[in-house]
Amino acid sequence: MRFTKSYNNISCNDVLQCVFDLNNLDIEVYNILKKNGEMRANQLAERINKDRSTVYRSLQKLKCCNLCSKETKNISKGGYYHVYRCNELITAKKDLEECIDKWYQQMKNTLKEIK
Repeated sequence: MRFTKSYNNISCNDVLQCVFDLNNLDIEVYNILKKNGEMRANQLAERINKDRSTVYRSLQKLKCCNLCSKETKNISKGGYYHVYRCNELITAKKDLEECIDKWYQQMKNTLKEIK
């Protein structure tokens, strides 16, 4: 079997990017959250030297993929802020496996249609 790209050295980040259609920044944000735990968007933005709105977009994508979650915290003198954290790796792995299985089945069905 021949592939256009070598899949012998595929990493977890490669799988995340491919399955969930994430870019390098999304993966960087995910890895920082995974390493540091709970963080605010402005802390992430400072850490990777990007605009906060850019980080928010990555966080939103990660949330949609169920890779991270957002929690609202109240400030005692009024107001609130959001913190983000990675979801359990077991959950992410399960979601990845389900996506890969669905993709594989779709590819098999598509191949059956080739005449």
